[in-house]
Amino acid sequence: MNTTKLHLIAKDLLSELKRVGTVSLIQQAIQSLQQHISQPQQPTFQQQLTTHLNNLYQKLENSPVDDYSPAWRDAMDELRVFNEFGSKLEKRIKSIFERNQITLQSALEELQKIHQEITGTENNLTGLVTGLEYFGVGEDKLNIDECEIGVIVPRAYVKDNLKNFGSELIELEKTLIVFSELVTGQREPLKIRQISSSELSVFLEYSPEIGACVAVAVERIVALYKQLLEIKKLKKELIKQEVPEEQLAGIDSHAESIVSPKLEELANELLEKYGNHINENRTNEVLTEIRHSLNKLANRIDRGFNIELRVSPLEEETDDEAQTDNPNRSAVQQIIESASKITHLEQSGDPVLFLPDDENQSNK
Repeated sequence: MNTTKLHLIAKDLLSELKRVGTVSLIQQAIQSLQQHISQPQQPTFQQQLTTHLNNLYQKLENSPVDDYSPAWRDAMDELRVFNEFGSKLEKRIKSIFERNQITLQSALEELQKIHQEITGTENNLTGLVTGLEYFGVGEDKLNIDECEIGVIVPRAYVKDNLKNFGSELIELEKTLIVFSELVTGQREPLKIRQISSSELSVFLEYSPEIGACVAVAVERIVALYKQLLEIKKLKKELIKQEVPEEQLAGIDSHAESIVSPKLEELANELLEKYGNHINENRTNEVLTEIRHSLNKLANRIDRGFNIELRVSPLEEETDDEAQTDNPNRSAVQQIIESASKITHLEQSGDPVLFLPDDENQSNK
C-alpha cells in the first residue's frame, strides 16, 4: 500500500471514529451493562443501555466506510480494522446481545473486548497520522480536474507471474484508450498515478470527462453482472428444491441471451452520448473498438477484477456557475454516482456472463 494512500485512508478512518464517537458510546454501553448486571431489579440501567446502543447503531448506519472502494477495503483488511466500522461493527455488537440474552456477563466481556480493540485502533491511527505528517508524507488527494481509475488484478488471474502481469497491463491500455478518443477525439497515453503490489493494483489518471464515460460503462456492466448473478442464485435454489434438470435447461439459455445484446446496446449509447468529437470516417472503427473494450471489461469483472473510480468532491456552486452548463461538474457528478453503485459488487468466484475466455488467457 502506497504511503500517501495509507495516509489518506488512515486519516479518513480516524475522522470516522471521531464522528461516530465509537469509543465513548461503547464505553457508556459497557457502564450501563455493568450496572444492569449488578442491579438487575433497576430498569433504569436497561433503558440506558438500550439508549446508548441505539445511539451507536444510528451513527453507524450509512457510514461512508461502507461505501469504500475495493482498494480501500483491502487497505482496511491489511490494517486489520475491517470489522470495527460501519455496518460490520453494528452487526458484531447486535450479535453479542442476540447470543447472550441470558448470560449478560458474557455479553459484557465480548463488548469490553471490542472496546479495547477500537480504543487501540484509534490510538494507533492517531499515532500513524501524526507520524506521517511529522515526516512530511502527503495525502493522496486528487486535484479538482483529476479523476482516478483503479484496476485491481486478481493474483490468481496472472498466476503471480511478472510477464503475465505485464501482458495484462498492455491489454488494459488497449481496453481503456478508446474511451479517450471517444470523448476527446484524440488518443492520449494512459498516465499512471500509482501502482500497488499488495493486490496488483494500478491507478490511472484521467480527466473527469473521460472518467465519466468509463464510469457509465463499468456501472452498466456491473449491473448486468448483478442481474445474471441473481439468475444464477435462483437456479441454485431451484436445484436445492430438486426441480428436474430438464425444467432448468432454459435458465442458462435465457441468461446467455441477455449479455451480447446488452453490451451492443451500451456501445451504441456511449458512442451517441460521448462521440461528438469522432471523425465520421472513424465512427465504425471506434464503435467496433468500444464493443471489444466493453467485452474485455466485462470479461475481467466476471473473473474477479475490481474497477473503481475516484474524483474530488464537488464544491458549492456560485450563482453564476449554477446558471451555466458546466460539463466538468456534470462529469464529476456522474463519476460519484456510478462509483457508489460499482462499490457494492459481490463477485461469485465463478464466471456468470457466458463470455468466451480472453484471447490471451490460453497463453497464461
